Amino acid sequence: MAHDPPDPRRSVPLTPLAFHVLVALGHGELHGYGIIKDIEERTDGALTPRSGTLYTALQRLLDAGWIEDAPAPAGDAVDPRRRDYRITELGRAVAAAESERLARMVADARARRLAPGDAGA
Repeated sequence: MAHDPPDPRRSVPLTPLAFHVLVALGHGELHGYGIIKDIEERTDGALTPRSGTLYTALQRLLDAGWIEDAPAPAGDAVDPRRRDYRITELGRAVAAAESERLARMVADARARRLAPGDAGA
C-alpha cells in the first residue's frame, strides 16, 4: 500500500529560525556558520542565531526530513568535522507553504490598513 506524501501545509506555521534556515538552504548547500551569516545578512542583523540554537534547529529539520546532509566534495580538504546541509524537496515545499501563509497574513494586514503610513480612513 503506497503512502501519500505529507501535505506541507500541515507543517506550518514554522518558527522564524526554521523558516530562515530553509530559505538560506534554498540557495544551495551551506554549513552552520554559513547559515548563520546568511540569516544575519538577510535580516539586517535582526536575527542572529547562536550556534547551539542553530544546531538544535538543524537537528529538528533533519529529523523532519526537510534538510539532509550534503555529501562532501570528493578530494576536498575540508575539515572533517564540518557538516554541510541542503534542503530536500519536502523542505522546499514546506518553506513555500510557509511563504504563502506569511504572504496571506501580510495581505490581510495591508487590507486592514495596518501597514505603516495607513492612518485609517
